[in-house]
Amino acid sequence: MLSTALPAEDLKRELSQCLDQDLAQVNQVLQTKLKSSSEFATDLTNHVSRFRGKQIRPMLVLLFERLSAGKASTKGHALAAAVEMIHMATLVHDDVIDEAETRRHVATVHQRWDTETSVLLGDYLFSKSFHLAASSGDAEACRLIGLATDRTCEGELNQMAARSNRSATELDYFRIIRDKTGQLFGLSCLLGARCANASDECQAAARRFGVRLGLAFQIADDLLDLTGDEAATGKDTGNDLQNGRMTLPVLRALTFATRTERSRILQAIGCATANLALKQMACVKRGIESAASTAEELVRRAIKDLSKFEACREQQLLEAIAMFSVARKF
Repeated sequence: MLSTALPAEDLKRELSQCLDQDLAQVNQVLQTKLKSSSEFATDLTNHVSRFRGKQIRPMLVLLFERLSAGKASTKGHALAAAVEMIHMATLVHDDVIDEAETRRHVATVHQRWDTETSVLLGDYLFSKSFHLAASSGDAEACRLIGLATDRTCEGELNQMAARSNRSATELDYFRIIRDKTGQLFGLSCLLGARCANASDECQAAARRFGVRLGLAFQIADDLLDLTGDEAATGKDTGNDLQNGRMTLPVLRALTFATRTERSRILQAIGCATANLALKQMACVKRGIESAASTAEELVRRAIKDLSKFEACREQQLLEAIAMFSVARKF
């Protein structure tokens, strides 16, 4: 087991003390760049801004720049905002795909307006992100952002393909979440180290940390979809099974299941009450425990990547974020 993670409120306080001024600059960039002469576009971006939640991706940009340079720069603020815009766009599109009704206790865009508006808003946010990255004057950063976005979208397409034929394997699963979640986490850490002109070795370690953290974070999300409380998570639970998505705890449960249990699990996929029907099965409980252990191992490996950097407050906060990512309840 991992060392005990900082309680959520303690971690939030530590991050606030370290990053509040930088995050204020990032949010000012977001507010400025998302401002539009269109009242409808402004209403939409104001609404989706309420989905931002933990802002872990911009935090990663800022912490890795501070880790190597001692402080964050105007360029770092801009690239952190660009990464957050990409994340916001993927949330809007994900909610359409999942037919989700709420996120962060707020109605999703397609629920409040319609699907067409959601798709166009996601496209709008992607476009805004690329324009903001281009304004940083760093052509390589733009290329990296474009590549990560390509891979993120490819991950979504592969997930849809796996869902349609219900033939997902663990290899499929990890390829999907590496693209869908790991790429953007890895990009965030890499951009921060790059802004600080860190060595190639440190930039590679930053990216590895981010990818591994992203994988662990997604597995934790998939576990919360099975075990979480909607009041705590702020979004619909049970969406994965209901939408035919084969996540790691389900795949592991299938390996532990008897023939009868396996049949029962497969029959429950796509059912609105699947979570209630399966959570008490012994093989599902084992699947949940096994997936949680894998997430913890990924975090252990991610923390080792931080050894490439000098010990400091930012390094400690990154380690705390990694441990919290698999201990969280939301």
